[in-house]
Amino acid sequence: MRKLVALLALIPLSLLADDKLERQRAQFIDAEKWSYYPDSETYLDAVKQLGDYPLLPYLQQTALLSGLKLSREQQIAAFLKDYADTPLDREVREKWLRYLMKRNDQHRFLTYYRDTGDDTLRCTNVAYRLAQPDLRQQAFALVPELWLVGKSQDKACDKVFKQWSDAGHRTAPLVLERLVMAADGGDHTLIPYLKSLLPASQQYLGDLWLNARRNPASVAQLTKFPNKYPAEERQVIVYSLKRLVWRDKALAMKTWQRAAEKYSFDAVEEQDVAAGFAVALAVEDHPQAEFWLERANRGDGNEDIFRWHLTHVLRHQDWQHVADVVNSAPAALEEDYSSRYWLARSYEHLNDPVNAKRQYDTLSNVRHYYGFLAAGKLAKSPNLADTPLKISDAELLHVENLPAAKRAKELLALKRYTAARREWIQLQGNLTYQQGLAAAVLADRWGWHDQAIFAFSRLGYLDDVKRRFPLAFDQPLMQSASKHHVDPAWAFAIARRESSFMVDANSGVGAKGLMQIMPRTARDLAKKKVSNQVLFDPEKNVEYGTQYLRYLMDKMQDNPVLATAAYNAGMSRVKRWLPKDDVPMDVWVETIPYKETRNYVKAVMAYKQIYKQRLGQEQNLFEDLANMKISASMTAQ
Repeated sequence: MRKLVALLALIPLSLLADDKLERQRAQFIDAEKWSYYPDSETYLDAVKQLGDYPLLPYLQQTALLSGLKLSREQQIAAFLKDYADTPLDREVREKWLRYLMKRNDQHRFLTYYRDTGDDTLRCTNVAYRLAQPDLRQQAFALVPELWLVGKSQDKACDKVFKQWSDAGHRTAPLVLERLVMAADGGDHTLIPYLKSLLPASQQYLGDLWLNARRNPASVAQLTKFPNKYPAEERQVIVYSLKRLVWRDKALAMKTWQRAAEKYSFDAVEEQDVAAGFAVALAVEDHPQAEFWLERANRGDGNEDIFRWHLTHVLRHQDWQHVADVVNSAPAALEEDYSSRYWLARSYEHLNDPVNAKRQYDTLSNVRHYYGFLAAGKLAKSPNLADTPLKISDAELLHVENLPAAKRAKELLALKRYTAARREWIQLQGNLTYQQGLAAAVLADRWGWHDQAIFAFSRLGYLDDVKRRFPLAFDQPLMQSASKHHVDPAWAFAIARRESSFMVDANSGVGAKGLMQIMPRTARDLAKKKVSNQVLFDPEKNVEYGTQYLRYLMDKMQDNPVLATAAYNAGMSRVKRWLPKDDVPMDVWVETIPYKETRNYVKAVMAYKQIYKQRLGQEQNLFEDLANMKISASMTAQ
């Protein structure tokens, strides 16, 4: 026995702890199916065996949800108290409140109610409060938030809205506000109902909004705008014109001229129309674009308009105009990296090499797309400005031992990524700034790179380059890149931009995994159907991703800028954007019509430079990029 004790003493405590966790994980997975039978001896015995296992609350949650009833109120109350403000709370609370709502148990409902974002429960909460005289006025104050949405509300809200209306709280301005919300991006089928709630003299406004939503060209019939409610009518006109200009530019501009003669638009409304026209015309390089850009870009700090104005003058490579646009920008925009770079480029073309070099010198020390371009112009080595974050072991241990952190880590180990992220995100909302940084370091240490990257970005600590640009999944990425003759730094950059190395990333359009591969792309490459399960496998995902990069490079004459744009926007769009004659690469990127693709290309090129240096390749990628030309001849037919 003494020998056994002596041998155990030689085993590191960390190994014993890991072994204990592995046993508990297996027990937890086995116990999950019994948690639906919370009174069974098997479940009760499993709970005892799991002891202090971090995910035990998830078994308890399932056990409670399997049979909510008043006889378990004490257990439910204790659970909701113990796990308030955690992801474990919401599902139990909502189901418990619905159970109480069906029983019309108003007292208990109000006792346990917390806003979970469920509109049925929110309206029921108000209805129960309205039933109590001492809570009635407080309840009425909650109604406008439920009312002011651009869609139909849950039926549970109907009685609440009626009592609120009968008490004289529903006013014409509130009805009109909701009608505008329904028209502008909401459910426009709600408009006829809301129109009927308006005074008879205002009901025509409902018709104007419905016509504007269905057919913005209806604004050209200005006789339908009688100027009875000028401010409200002008709102419809501005909305309609901003939509119409994308469909019929000539009609939109002509109608604006006529409307401006008939109505007294205020400065805000005029600026709104000018901004809408400026962007729509600039996108297509319309002859009137410069007029509207000048009118819209009046130094009020509208970054989107400033960018489009700069893009427009760059498209025509009018370098004096470029300098003028930058110099007339608000201070915040004039000093950003983009403005400083384009001012240097202007000086370069305006035969002012001294000022050009001075601007490039300052900018070349910045770890940014424009900083790297400036370094490329000067043939300097890019500066990564890497300052690794230092966090004490005590700070790391404190965060790691928080119950929510333990639960997140265990869910991550079980590859239950969605549940893990819920725990981790809610935890971070309760941490101090310093604790948040510690959490970012822990996430990186656990190989949870997406959460580390997001945390550093959210907290504004951007100089820990190794953690923000990790060599994650390096073995499959390096192997696949080598196999398909793709620069590994580029493959890392694509994965970093696409998913931040989130293996289960799933975009709204269906792109999946590390390199966000579309199922159709994978099918075309594999020449067979590829399952989602395969695309969420990191090794297989990067295999398809790098294979697709090679395909795009072959189609784009080995031009990484065009291939990167095509990876984001599709090859056919990129071909449409290419100029007939040679255009400098930096100018072409700046004039890509899609903001998403424009920013994507800049980011990937910058990330590629960072990964080159992380992989020990000292080549300055931007020396070539800064002098590259782009033209339509650079694609395979």
